Amino acid sequence: MKKIVLKVSILCSKCKVCILTTISKFEGIVSIAVDVEKSTVTIVGVVDAVLIVKALRKAKKPAEIVSVGEPDKKEEKKDDKKEDPCKLPPCCNACRPVMIWQDEPNICTIC
Repeated sequence: MKKIVLKVSILCSKCKVCILTTISKFEGIVSIAVDVEKSTVTIVGVVDAVLIVKALRKAKKPAEIVSVGEPDKKEEKKDDKKEDPCKLPPCCNACRPVMIWQDEPNICTIC
């Protein structure tokens, strides 16, 4: 069992969902905690930190390893689901799709 702390850029709620879905695909993870204010993700489980960072970078979410160590023994599981006190915008500029429109009525493909 390892406790892995990663620094990840979390700009909006779409970024947060993308990060959580990318990390949750790995087997052996016991818990995932996201701290939006500090832009950190804490993962507890039997998983390789380098593989998680590679998967996050592949998903266009730059990440770096802050620490890898033993998990806290005093960690208590809470079943109370609370809403995030930190409100994130629904989408940031990095997640927003870009559409380019070219309006040229007389395009000749033969010339």
